[in-house]
Amino acid sequence: MKVILMSDVRDLGKEGSVVEVSDGHARNFLFPQNLAIAATADALRKKDEKEEVQSRKTKKEISAAGDLAASLDGFELDLEEKVSESGVLYAAVSPKTIADALKKQGFKIDPDTIVIKTPLKELGEHTVSINLPHGFEAEIRVRIEEK
Repeated sequence: MKVILMSDVRDLGKEGSVVEVSDGHARNFLFPQNLAIAATADALRKKDEKEEVQSRKTKKEISAAGDLAASLDGFELDLEEKVSESGVLYAAVSPKTIADALKKQGFKIDPDTIVIKTPLKELGEHTVSINLPHGFEAEIRVRIEEK
């Protein structure tokens, strides 16, 4: 019997795969646990439509990530932070601080994607990497000035 796997099944295949299994295995194990459905013509058509929609969505995400990386690469961000009398920041500039400042500039960036090699605790210009989805990467310059 041919079935379409609804989730990953060890020793059978990945979600969305069409596999041949014995009738008993399908009826007694896969169907009751909602791990698979029968590979009817209607089910195969729906699977193909779902894959096409997912493919278009992925292409849009890749395009959006590429556009965001292109617009962010080389961007200069100015931050004003409180500084002690000796010229050292009271608190290091965190990825969340940078993400919030970028959000105010119109960029929607997740703080987890921002990579800071060393803590930003001094005034001046620093280079920060942003790892975007689908393998895109951008570098911005963060200029920290006294508040």
